[in-house]
Amino acid sequence: MLVGGCVYYLISRFKFKMPYTALMFIIGAVMGYCSKESFGHNAVTESTAMWVGIDGEVLLLSFLPGLLFLDAYSTNVYLFKQAFSQILVFAFPMSLCGTILTALVAYFVLPYGWSSDLCMLLGSILAATDPVAVAVLLNELGAPPRLRTHIAGESLLNDGAAVVFFQIFRARFVHSMGIEGVGEEIGWLRGIVMFLRLSFGGAIIGCFSGVLLVAILFNLNRRLSREECVFQVCATISIAYLSFFTSEVLLECSGILAVVFCGVTTKSFGETLFNDTHLTHDFIQIFECLLNTTIFTLGGAVWASVIPHFTGSDWLYLLLLYAAVVIIRFVLMAFFFPITSRIGVGLSCTEMIFMSYAGLRGAVGIALALLLSAEVFEYSEAGSLSEDNRRQYQQYVQKLFGMIGGVACLSLITAGPTSGPLLRALGLVTPTETRSKMVSNYEKHLTKDILVEFMNLLSQKRFEHLDYGIVRERVSILRDVSPEIFRSAIELYKRKFPGKILPNIEGIAAHITSDDSGCVLDAFNAVETCDTKRPPPRDTVYCFKDLPDEQTLVEERKLFIECVKTEYYNQLTSGELDSRSSIPWSLLHSLKCAEEAAANGLPMNDWAALERSNLLLFDKALHAYRVGALCNRQKGDEDFSRIRTKVLLSLSFIKAHTASQVTFKAEFASVEKQSLSLTEKRVLDESREQVAKADALINAFDEKDVNAIKSQYACQVLLHKSARYFEHLAHKGLVVEREASVFLERFEEELNKLRASSELQATIQDVKQAATLDSVL
Repeated sequence: MLVGGCVYYLISRFKFKMPYTALMFIIGAVMGYCSKESFGHNAVTESTAMWVGIDGEVLLLSFLPGLLFLDAYSTNVYLFKQAFSQILVFAFPMSLCGTILTALVAYFVLPYGWSSDLCMLLGSILAATDPVAVAVLLNELGAPPRLRTHIAGESLLNDGAAVVFFQIFRARFVHSMGIEGVGEEIGWLRGIVMFLRLSFGGAIIGCFSGVLLVAILFNLNRRLSREECVFQVCATISIAYLSFFTSEVLLECSGILAVVFCGVTTKSFGETLFNDTHLTHDFIQIFECLLNTTIFTLGGAVWASVIPHFTGSDWLYLLLLYAAVVIIRFVLMAFFFPITSRIGVGLSCTEMIFMSYAGLRGAVGIALALLLSAEVFEYSEAGSLSEDNRRQYQQYVQKLFGMIGGVACLSLITAGPTSGPLLRALGLVTPTETRSKMVSNYEKHLTKDILVEFMNLLSQKRFEHLDYGIVRERVSILRDVSPEIFRSAIELYKRKFPGKILPNIEGIAAHITSDDSGCVLDAFNAVETCDTKRPPPRDTVYCFKDLPDEQTLVEERKLFIECVKTEYYNQLTSGELDSRSSIPWSLLHSLKCAEEAAANGLPMNDWAALERSNLLLFDKALHAYRVGALCNRQKGDEDFSRIRTKVLLSLSFIKAHTASQVTFKAEFASVEKQSLSLTEKRVLDESREQVAKADALINAFDEKDVNAIKSQYACQVLLHKSARYFEHLAHKGLVVEREASVFLERFEEELNKLRASSELQATIQDVKQAATLDSVL
């Protein structure tokens, strides 16, 4: 898991073209090779050897149900139903033809003397496609939904058909080994009956399991219960595995088809029944990543234990087999094209070409090959075979697994990175010019929104001296503001904050890229005062009838502290608090001290706890890391870094307490008289006293330093808001992931530069002044 996380990190940071699953297969191969070659006996090699020897049935039951259910649940059900007739053609007739043609290549071309049943086994395993790598690419590039449905739907039913064929020919092959009680002789009539039982039986069991799961989700209807939200997710994955086990083991039908139809049924009728859709979506992504990581790493490790037996000619035959598999898929897609283009939702010629190229081999094929290899080794070791026959059958399955693993690896390595250029060359993505215009329009909207947010910051007392020129240099989205965007931002500000006092925007107008900005500014200032200024706030009314109650005071202090905690987490979410600093830890730790004091009947003391907190060593290490002192010996100004930490901590403290005071007064005011008791007044007074101390600390520092820190703070807020804008667009489907990632990486880079520059910047006039401020710190 740790290695998979590191690979995921490298792919996301350095944009490797190779699919994640292919890299994990290669890493698994390296681990398996090191374990096989006995580079010392240690926990890693022993653990790898243990995983390589895992039972085939356990492997199939542990990994495939989860992967297939998640793939089925992620499909577009509406298009899946519309294209079902096409998907059936892709999955069954085409899969059977592919199995036969691949078996013929193996029987007549490969020089290993395999029986016809073993060749059919090879063909059935290689008939199973895996859309994982291509599906991610299709989503990133915004490929047509029809194409995505064809690829995903074909893979789902194709896997079921491949496993049905695999079970039939596996029984025939192991029966040919001559071990009593193993396998069975299946004729054509018996094979057809078995195929129908496995296919239709699995589909019926899957539909029934899906209906059962929908009924469970329907009755778990307490949306505010966190336990039921978690249980819904647990029930979902449990029913998926139960449907596989019931169909595959208990009723001897196709477990894979059962899981697929269970997922499709659940998506059709139960998608809206999940109380927490975010929890469900996050679990699906994490669980699918874990399963793919494990099965591809394990497949690579087992493959590495086989390839030492490969000779130079074996590698040539592997390349020949891979080329034959690709050609066979192109031939079959072209042969069935007259049918598939006229039924369902249709199929274009370019889509047919891409589907032919993107038929990757992956998880299901590797799992089936591992199952066959484990079974043959188990039967040959425990049976009454002669030594020559035992060695011969083991060599057969070793060669077969080597070929299957090699084809899977080659398809992921070659087709995965090149599918994107092919998709663009075939014109299956939205034209670049059209998407560019749309993204450019989104960028203008973002500029307007960030300008409004900057004006909102200016209207706050703590940011009234912000320098737009400094902010503009560090927030690139504000560097090119046209008069039209400026005018729209002013109008949006007036609509968004109708009663708010207008800030001084002359600094913004001075940087507008046109002489027309003066006209816009005049129009803005021409708004009548009565339309823009809010009425004076009403003074808080207190009821002096009852004296403060100590027990009530304790509870209300705890509630106020919870409000402050919520405000801190809101600041973390909005980006006002840097999660990669000691400030959030200090603030949240101070609330724990305040909670303890409140429980003992003492006044709130979170500011006192902040003054006592000492993270000097941590702050120094973080400062050295950010300015590069560990590598290039930059030092920055540690005095300014300490001042910056104190100022930012004070600003966050003041905002959280001020916002909590507003919430507290609104929620605890008497409904009849809109007044507060003396108990509530005491809680508010304690908060105001602490805010005054924090404000006094800020005023103790040099004004230039404080303004510079506030400018950096405002830039951080604006950059985080910019990133959230494109995250929301991607979540709504208005931009594809690739387009959003360009902007997200740009904002992340600006945030990193901002952090580094804020650590290096210093405007302290002389060393004497810094020494004087040490007493305050």
